[in-house]
Amino acid sequence: EAQKLALFYGFGCTIHDENEIEKLGMSGLFHVGKGSVHPPRMIVLKYQGQEQWTDVLGLVGKGITFDTGGISLKDSEGMEEMISDMGGAAVLLGVMQAIGKLKPKINIIMVIPAAENMPSGSAFKPGDVIPTLSGRTVEVLNTDAEGRIVLADGVTYAKQLGATKVIDIATLTGAVLVAL
Repeated sequence: EAQKLALFYGFGCTIHDENEIEKLGMSGLFHVGKGSVHPPRMIVLKYQGQEQWTDVLGLVGKGITFDTGGISLKDSEGMEEMISDMGGAAVLLGVMQAIGKLKPKINIIMVIPAAENMPSGSAFKPGDVIPTLSGRTVEVLNTDAEGRIVLADGVTYAKQLGATKVIDIATLTGAVLVAL
């Protein structure tokens, strides 16, 4: 869908596969996605509405296409709803469609770290210490906290691509839903 939007509206588009993700140092995204038969992707759309690539708004959307909880498996009740854990990514694709139609005089870099959080013999697990693109490490206590791990790589990558301000869009965690 990102490629279709890019083609239709003339956005720059880059989609990094799992090999590029690993080479670029996006270990958070790589580890979250390595338990799935569907490898992770880092999706980037670039819209340049100003002559100079300055004052860039970074939009980062969580794209967990299905969230089982990984090794820290969720309850089966409501699991079918976990296809919606890519809501942040979907919102940003809609925003980029609006940007393409409206053509505002702003610069935008949209970044979607996309992965499935699945349990398997190759999945990341509690106790793993994962380096992220920023150089910081994350100790995994619960593999169902995958969103913040992929968003860490997404936000850092948006900044590397020139974002001076960043907005992240993500589905709420269960703990936040309980609190609200």
